Amino acid sequence: MSDVLQEFLDQNLHRAYPLQDSSGGIDTTGAFTIPSSLITDIYLCVPNLPFIDKSKFYVENILVRRFYIDVTIGYDDPAVTRPVGIFKNLATTAQPQTTYDLTPSEFQSGDQFAPLYHMSGQITFGDATEIIRSLGSWSFVPSDDAHATYLVSSRISKGLLNVQYISINGRLFTGNVRFREGNNVTMSVGQRTRPDGEEESVITVSASLNAGSVLQLTNDADVLDAMTALYGRPIRTINGMLPDQDRNFTVSGGDCTGVDPAGSHSVVISNPCASPCCDEDANISAILESIANLNLRYAQLRGFLDSAHTTLSAMQNKLLLLGSEV
Repeated sequence: MSDVLQEFLDQNLHRAYPLQDSSGGIDTTGAFTIPSSLITDIYLCVPNLPFIDKSKFYVENILVRRFYIDVTIGYDDPAVTRPVGIFKNLATTAQPQTTYDLTPSEFQSGDQFAPLYHMSGQITFGDATEIIRSLGSWSFVPSDDAHATYLVSSRISKGLLNVQYISINGRLFTGNVRFREGNNVTMSVGQRTRPDGEEESVITVSASLNAGSVLQLTNDADVLDAMTALYGRPIRTINGMLPDQDRNFTVSGGDCTGVDPAGSHSVVISNPCASPCCDEDANISAILESIANLNLRYAQLRGFLDSAHTTLSAMQNKLLLLGSEV
């Protein structure tokens, strides 16, 4: 082997990459130095914002445990008060050159640096033989070159070729997120030009209420028009009264009016007070029997009155005869 090649190997052995060449990698206590064998490569995808400086990203902390290592990434600016992300659980027993994804902090800072907390990235883990001899938590502050841990700017892509995060109902999704079309929903991808002249990708989600008809439902009026065209105009109020929060109306009866279910989808409105009471054979028979009994009692009373009248007439005749003899 030539002397030149040996010299190259010696220089490569003491490389700082993916840290900047001027970064010494010594922690704040001065007792630990990042081994060149630990991180063999790194890639960060950062926001495409004019005030984001790619040269300010650095290794903020390394937590060394027996079986796992965490590498925390920071941004050197007083306004950025938290780490932007962490490479978690780098296995000390993994094969060399194993790649891990960045876990963003997902912190909602509410200022211009908020996009930093939703970044993505990857790290390639080298050999852990040397670092596991220094168990503990090692912090770094880039106060000078000896303690600096700045990352090489060429390994930081500014422009976000991928999505930072997706927020659905207040929940943030990072990493690999898969979109799936549901029933009557289609998605299409296109390009459009922003006001600043840059091209951007646009995903359009469309919904169709029936086969072969794609509708752009952008507001409540569009939805109402589509439903009306398909099903007719819906009932919106009854006598000016709006439905409840579940879009239901309640029909109640009063003053001898009953409202009762009849089957799965019907109701019966009735008036119990006006129901006929003589439409059954038993009732008719009872009434006829009562009428017959009443006729019988009438005949008996009539016979008694006729007999009493006859008796009175006979008594009057006798009284007249007695009066004439006197």
